[in-house]
Amino acid sequence: MRDDVPTRLSSEEADALWARQAALEAEAAEVLAQLDLLACASRLGVPEQIGSAASGLMVWRDLDIGVRCRAPGAREVLAALLPVLAHPGVIEVHYREETGERSPTGRPQDERHYLVLRYRTPAGNVWKIDISVWQSDAPRQQLESARRLRDLDPALRQAILWIKDVWSRRPEYPEQIGGVDIYAAVVEHGVRTPAAFRAHIEARTAARCT
Repeated sequence: MRDDVPTRLSSEEADALWARQAALEAEAAEVLAQLDLLACASRLGVPEQIGSAASGLMVWRDLDIGVRCRAPGAREVLAALLPVLAHPGVIEVHYREETGERSPTGRPQDERHYLVLRYRTPAGNVWKIDISVWQSDAPRQQLESARRLRDLDPALRQAILWIKDVWSRRPEYPEQIGGVDIYAAVVEHGVRTPAAFRAHIEARTAARCT
């Protein structure tokens, strides 16, 4: 990607972004059905579709599923999800047990079994699917956050989608700079363009280094 970033979005470009978002959201629903993922996850607890597919702000083939459970063990998790993992379209599986001191945040309420799948659809498209099987069945904020993003003013949603589209092509995305950073910049800091977002990130980085 060139170092310059766009400062203006034409109506044609905006229409194309929203058309692609709608197509990705429809394809995400097909992927869930092809893998029967929610039904398999329901053997463990309460599955919830979260992330950009739930908020309606998709720019790439990425699905996030959370499952609220009552402390299942690794064997139980893998047995319940085996039909998904063994699906012929699943071409890669990574599993991490993030319980006890390996909790991703260090907090007991964030203990989980974490799986990342790569799934190739019959059409040849490859999806990344993140599955977090939480060790608690308490409500989590991710689902409510997705609902709030879906209910945002359309102008704010378009700004988020535009910035995500530009940033998703950069090597920093999503590990260093991700969707959460973009949502906060638009909703809390008045950022509206990819150029303004880059300036926001540069200012934030500089502040941390002082």
